[in-house]
Amino acid sequence: MSVEFLKNIRETEKKCEQKLKKAETSKQNAIMEAEKSVVLRIRDAEIQAKEKANQILSSVEERVEKEYVKILNIFEEEQNKLKEKAKKIEKKAVDYIISNIF
Repeated sequence: MSVEFLKNIRETEKKCEQKLKKAETSKQNAIMEAEKSVVLRIRDAEIQAKEKANQILSSVEERVEKEYVKILNIFEEEQNKLKEKAKKIEKKAVDYIISNIF
């Protein structure tokens, strides 16, 4: 083998090594970009999920509060009716006692 041929082989080897290094760098950059992209998509999905969950919770809280107010109003109405009945019964009792005494 001639010296020139060996030089050509060595130069070709160096070029291949440089191309391999560039390819490896490109590969690593592509992997990092893909990871960044995935992380950003996951973050966006998390944010959207949290917003949706907050909307659902807010909606549920509003409905629960409305139901609570509704039930409280019904309770107060029933309580007022019972108080009225109690007053009527008390008045009848007082009238009965008064009528029996006199």
